[in-house]
Amino acid sequence: MKKCFSNKYLLATGLLVCSLLLFGIQSLLAQPILKDSYEGVARVPVSNENYVVARKKAVFFAMKNAMELAFKDLMGEEEFAANHRGLNKIIKRASRYVKSYRYLQAIDDLEGKASEVVLEVRFFPGAVNQALAGMGVITGPVSEHKVVVLIKESSFTSAPLSSFWDVVPISETQLTKNFIESGVGVVDRDLIRDSVRESIVLSAIKGNVEDARNIGLKAGADIVIVGTAFSKPKKTKEKGIKMVQVNISVKAVSAIDSSLIAAKSDFATVKNEFELSAELEAFDVTSKKLADFLLPTFYRYWERGVQAPAKKVPNAPPMPMADM
Repeated sequence: MKKCFSNKYLLATGLLVCSLLLFGIQSLLAQPILKDSYEGVARVPVSNENYVVARKKAVFFAMKNAMELAFKDLMGEEEFAANHRGLNKIIKRASRYVKSYRYLQAIDDLEGKASEVVLEVRFFPGAVNQALAGMGVITGPVSEHKVVVLIKESSFTSAPLSSFWDVVPISETQLTKNFIESGVGVVDRDLIRDSVRESIVLSAIKGNVEDARNIGLKAGADIVIVGTAFSKPKKTKEKGIKMVQVNISVKAVSAIDSSLIAAKSDFATVKNEFELSAELEAFDVTSKKLADFLLPTFYRYWERGVQAPAKKVPNAPPMPMADM
């Protein structure tokens, strides 16, 4: 009797396991899959005979066109139309999700005063699906990748801070916002302020990679972004107008293998009637520039994964600039 019960139990367990596996496979197969590439087309009018600027704009719009086609391919025309407002926010930042692109056609229409391009665009599939899943448009696997952003900021419109943890910097807030809008998980600084000493953060900002790695391990983030930011007033001859310049420098460190993933400095100068408004906009513009540079770098890193360091070859020839 016991043997019979045991056999029935094993059979039921086996059927349950098979059902779960089958359900998992069906769910996996049901996930939307991006094609290898999409064609994007754009035509931009030329101003002041500047075809170079028009070509750059055409490439940007062609990427947006390709991403729109990718979304329609993933979810169909009806669902795309129903979620157009939210999807448009992602499409506006299409270049962040582009893995690579190449020209299929590029025409400078001298008679029509326009630049037209046709691009073959490849996107980072995981990044696109993550952004859509974050909107609730599709149900996809939630990425375990996370970043933490810690920036030491000096703002001429604000009083100096006695402690790094006192106030969240504008640059840190804006950069975090850009990452979250692109579907990247960001660890809130409040979750680690009690476990990470200020001296460790400042040391990481100065370039100590091991301290940056320790921050990532405590935060549960595989990428740690540290840096500095400052704002300063600029002289302008325009009456009643204030001009502010913002500079931000950041480094992205892998918490997994203590390697430097990316480093970037950028700035923006903005004019406004009010200094504070000019400063906020300048921080926003600079943060967007940095996010546009950093995100594709992160996607490539996550897609490739951590690789073993290559063995040094004696008298190896210099690396071509295209590979650096």
